[in-house]
Amino acid sequence: MAELYPHKLVNIITLDVLQDKLSKMFRRHQVSGYTIIRVRGEGASGEMAGTLDFEANIMIKVILPEEKLQRLLDGLQRQINRGYHLTVFVSDVDVMTPEKFLRPLD
Repeated sequence: MAELYPHKLVNIITLDVLQDKLSKMFRRHQVSGYTIIRVRGEGASGEMAGTLDFEANIMIKVILPEEKLQRLLDGLQRQINRGYHLTVFVSDVDVMTPEKFLRPLD
């Protein structure tokens, strides 16, 4: 039977214009990687259809060990405090290859 290891999954929904800023922040916080998905929907900010590049939303998914979580959340909170629109939610996940999430991005 495969062994599983507990980690955290951070999901961030934001405008795609923030992608570069957040990518740099992930490197500073030694995140091992992330996945970006273009998304659309409707919520407190209204409908985001994503028909224009400057209004497109993305979802960024980051898996990391729990000991790295708080530093990343603090960095995201600073972005929110500066007025950037981020929706952040965190889930517990189990991974089969924990070593994959320890190496920081180059």
